[in-house]
Amino acid sequence: MRAMQNEKSMWRYRDLIPEMGDEPVTLGEGLTPVVPSRLLPGIDLIWKDETRNPTGSHKDRALSLAATEARALGARTMVVVSAGSTGLSNAAYAAQAGLRSVAVMSAGMPRERVYPLHALGSRLIAVDAGIDELIAMVTRLAGRNGIYVASTTQSANRVQAEAARTIAFELVDDLGRAPDVLVVPVGGGGTLAAIHRGFVQMRDAGRIAGLPRLIGVVPSRFDTLKTAHDSRIADAGAFFALPAPVGGPTVLNKIAHDHAPDGIEALRALRESGGTVCRFDDDEAIAAVAEIGARDGLYLEPSSAILLPALRRLQHDGAITTGQTVVALACGSGFRETNVLLDTAPLAMETATLATLPDSVAR
Repeated sequence: MRAMQNEKSMWRYRDLIPEMGDEPVTLGEGLTPVVPSRLLPGIDLIWKDETRNPTGSHKDRALSLAATEARALGARTMVVVSAGSTGLSNAAYAAQAGLRSVAVMSAGMPRERVYPLHALGSRLIAVDAGIDELIAMVTRLAGRNGIYVASTTQSANRVQAEAARTIAFELVDDLGRAPDVLVVPVGGGGTLAAIHRGFVQMRDAGRIAGLPRLIGVVPSRFDTLKTAHDSRIADAGAFFALPAPVGGPTVLNKIAHDHAPDGIEALRALRESGGTVCRFDDDEAIAAVAEIGARDGLYLEPSSAILLPALRRLQHDGAITTGQTVVALACGSGFRETNVLLDTAPLAMETATLATLPDSVAR
């Protein structure tokens, strides 16, 4: 297995991911750093910091691959269902490829959330429907009128779904081996499944001896994946027949699915790696944003900060132990979620006069 060491993006591994037949559409995504954490005493905890990607999330890997294929196929428009990280990444990479971009989203998205997509040239279409309904509808548009569906679900686009394998390749190169445990926030399930395939690829090539145990973390009110895992469901029909979860408004909207579109693939990866699924609520994730920031210097979105309570529970239960190397996948930056956090978390602001400022700073 060969990596091109002079390439300064995930395309270093272009021989290991699907061949596009075109020059990559790249903004320098991938090769993100691993950052040591002080949050779990006795555990070698490392953040894989995907917030360093061009638009601030791991989705840039998938959209780089998608834009490369879209351009090679002669598509004119890249469309996604997203008002979040995928929509922002789609807008950026479509612009870099010289293509038009469209972001379809549920009605009622805050203007400040979607403005960056507009600034990157994307058309915004709001629909009074849920995200899973919209994904199903937009998937059927593929190939019509020069439309390329850049959705990051395998069912809609199996090519771009392979991009997250490069996270596994990078971790093996960074650590010199596979981590013992990898903890991942799970929304659609495709990222976790692709990372697992990447480690399988590394194992089969003789680069690593075994696979890391995967831990998926989901919102408490969108926990169908946990129900399915605990019930040992492995069939798509049975999975999608599960009752819809409690649902409702959540700050964890980036990982909130009634039924993860790639849930079966994620369940298979969890099963093959000996992993499990944890669930936590909004309050725990919001508290974790501030703690991770203050202790490790990373400003994460709540949907990534939710990993901290999961890590603590795993340590408490003995599922991760001293001497193990544990990697937590920080999928997205908190900068896109600041308005949400201001509505839910207190902001401590001290006041001083010029006369009292020296004492205030020194305190």
